[in-house]
Amino acid sequence: MERGGGFLRLFQILKNFFISIAGIWLIGGLPVLLAGLYVGSFRWKEYWTTILDILLAFIHPSQLKYTIIGGQKERDLFPYLWEPIQYSLTILFVAFALAILVALCLTIMTMLCNERIRIRIKFTFYLLETLPDLLIILCAQFTMIAFYHQFGTIPIGIAATDESKVYLLPIVILAILPTIHLFRLSMLTFEQEERKDYVLLARSIGHAPFFVLAVHVLRNAIISVFFQSKKTMWFMLSNLYVVELLFNIPGITRFLMSTLDPRLFTLALFSLFVPLFIFYNAGEYLLSRHANKGEAL
Repeated sequence: MERGGGFLRLFQILKNFFISIAGIWLIGGLPVLLAGLYVGSFRWKEYWTTILDILLAFIHPSQLKYTIIGGQKERDLFPYLWEPIQYSLTILFVAFALAILVALCLTIMTMLCNERIRIRIKFTFYLLETLPDLLIILCAQFTMIAFYHQFGTIPIGIAATDESKVYLLPIVILAILPTIHLFRLSMLTFEQEERKDYVLLARSIGHAPFFVLAVHVLRNAIISVFFQSKKTMWFMLSNLYVVELLFNIPGITRFLMSTLDPRLFTLALFSLFVPLFIFYNAGEYLLSRHANKGEAL
């Protein structure tokens, strides 16, 4: 029965994957289709020609060339594209891991406080969540500029160059708002878990509050937080372009905005979608195997 359920789950994952791939493929030609609206009609013939070109591009990726907007020289797309993909995904995933780690630590610390202090902390974070994301990013960068004017030096890099890459500051800034979002999610989840019988039992037999939260509640809560973090990840993707722009990072989202070729645009979208799809499906599989393990005392 378990083996049959595993095959069913694998089939569902593969079905979702190929449906998503097909959707991105068809969306890749939409600009060509909608361009005909200027003359009052859809350009169906050009659209299907573009869809075929995208398919051929995936079959023969080594033949692809790219020209950045405003540039004149054509370059081979591969292996050039691998470096922006790796650079952007490194910043994205490390920032996401940092956001989850900090959010969970803050949640445990908040849960150890009394109700009055807990309400104040939650209210403060809810206020922070209402601030525009661009404002927080710009404030963080202006803080570094003010630090430079005050002390004449900056201990960490603030912009990428041809000779060096910058990681720490972009990761920290990209993780700020997701940390706030994930803190709200984890607080809701922890408070729901706190009312369950196994938590009351653990406390009644003498386990310390920190031990109950960090060992029992956390093991169940992190599963729910991870499942609900997909919206946070998409939110981070939208901010990734701003971060890459501000820190002069030659990442994949800047490449997306620098090309008008549907083939290259679609390929860049795939380079973001596939790692995220694998990450969440592998994470859900691994975490679901440990579901409710925190209830064991």
